[in-house]
Amino acid sequence: MFFINTLLSEVLKISLYSGYAYVGSCCFAFLYQRKLQYFPDRSEYRIADGSCGYIHFVTEAEDGVELKGIYIVPNPEKQFSTLTLLHLHGNAGNIYHRLSWANLVHKQFGCGIVLLDYRGFGGSSGQISETGLILDANAGVDWIVKVSVSSCIIALHLESIGSAVALNISANVCKRPEVQGIVVEGGLCSCMELAQELIPILPVRYILKDKWTGVREAASEISRSSYFMSLHGAIDEIVPLSHGRGLFESVASGNKILRCFPRGGHNDLIGHPGYFGSLNSFYSKLL
Repeated sequence: MFFINTLLSEVLKISLYSGYAYVGSCCFAFLYQRKLQYFPDRSEYRIADGSCGYIHFVTEAEDGVELKGIYIVPNPEKQFSTLTLLHLHGNAGNIYHRLSWANLVHKQFGCGIVLLDYRGFGGSSGQISETGLILDANAGVDWIVKVSVSSCIIALHLESIGSAVALNISANVCKRPEVQGIVVEGGLCSCMELAQELIPILPVRYILKDKWTGVREAASEISRSSYFMSLHGAIDEIVPLSHGRGLFESVASGNKILRCFPRGGHNDLIGHPGYFGSLNSFYSKLL
């Protein structure tokens, strides 16, 4: 009997400690979730205005938050000089980590490219939040409309969580009449779904603030006449291909294409055969 009582006591202690650890883990995840979800580089690097066609700009979101970005002016001698891309980046770094991508795309096509840092990233002010980032995306489109000529064609290039930023049911940037094409690279359906797969033991549904769950519904509201292309790596280690397929299948557009790169990961698609060819084919449809 003594042995049984001792065993029960130890089991009770282990259960109690396990419960404390679980509750502690939930509290930690709740309190520090945005530090676990977003990894911004708050550094602001400057390039001399006008050098290689770079122009630094400052604009404001609807709630007054100051946003900073870089505009690479189009090359009038290139075929796609009337096209301007708004690049909305992922959840890490800042726009300066996307300069190499922008330079290669600009060299290839000559289109204008706007790199915008969300609030809390790079030199932009404010604090990161789902609601705020959506306002920032709209501010990016507003800036292009304000400075561009009437013949300008606007397309979105949405990297990773940028797909959820622009495709959100609360303010669907992709439905704006100024936006004529959408390219999603490593796109996702929902941050909550990704988090549940990554840490299934935690009650993510109840503790996650920035769930980004309106993507599928927003995709289903895209005009059937709009142009949509999804680029995804088959071995994407951050956003699995299944999530990209889920987003693609939700898109209502009748002019959509999914381009899968068999050896592509999450951040290296530009280095794979067919990347620029896919963009060239897509951009040609917008002219």
